[in-house]
Amino acid sequence: MGFTERLKAFSAEKKTVLCVGLDPALPGQRARNVIPAGYLQGRDENAARLAFCLDIIEQTKGSCCAYKPNQQYVAGFTAEEHRALTKAIRAEGAVSVLDYKLSDIGDTLESALYHFREWGYEAFTFNPYMGNIEYAVKSAHAQQPAMGVLVLVLTSNPEAVRYQKDAVLGGRPLYEAVAADVRRYGADGLVVGATAHVGEDEIRRIRAITGPETVFLVPGVGSQAGDPEKVLRAAGENLIINVGRDIIYAPDPAEAAEQYRRLFNKARERASPSRL
Repeated sequence: MGFTERLKAFSAEKKTVLCVGLDPALPGQRARNVIPAGYLQGRDENAARLAFCLDIIEQTKGSCCAYKPNQQYVAGFTAEEHRALTKAIRAEGAVSVLDYKLSDIGDTLESALYHFREWGYEAFTFNPYMGNIEYAVKSAHAQQPAMGVLVLVLTSNPEAVRYQKDAVLGGRPLYEAVAADVRRYGADGLVVGATAHVGEDEIRRIRAITGPETVFLVPGVGSQAGDPEKVLRAAGENLIINVGRDIIYAPDPAEAAEQYRRLFNKARERASPSRL
């Protein structure tokens, strides 16, 4: 099975649309939400971050169908450490999405894809603002195994209003033009936020443009206080909702993940009682 099929299967099997964001920040990297200092005892920084991620996977595996390591927080990992991470994710019945926001010319894209494949990731996020969506999708799908491509369309950060909604391309908001390219070039999915500046009508328009088979990766829930219910109403099925800090830095990550799984399922039932 490919990325999309595996994601659907794991989501149905576990009755979950939860994706856990793996953002293992080091002490001193930011003021709060950092890995416990105990992970650094007897380990270097890479080993400490990997051990933290593996513990989170072990604790949350029953509640989620995907994990999203953020490149900004796993930068410096060796190939062996990336492979240990993706192997653990696969072993627990989940897909791995590297949140890389890749964007560059063809030769550079191919170099990145080589590493993604060697590291074992099944999909990655793609920043479309240098273009090259078509090239990225063709190159990713030509890998063995094929990798999924999730294109940034309408993101959770407030600046998205200026760059993705107010900007116009071909007489339509830029996010709609990018969504049209997602469908045109056969990308596997897209990123659309759940935060306040992303409206329910806008999510409906994106879904109408891309069609029902496109995977929606939805950040912005949890620490960013996004509303998952509006996304579930507007986007329908075939989505995953990412939660990072509220789970991985919770006193009990297992319980936090399960609470989010239940929350999302209740919202799915309200949006469409036949879904579960």
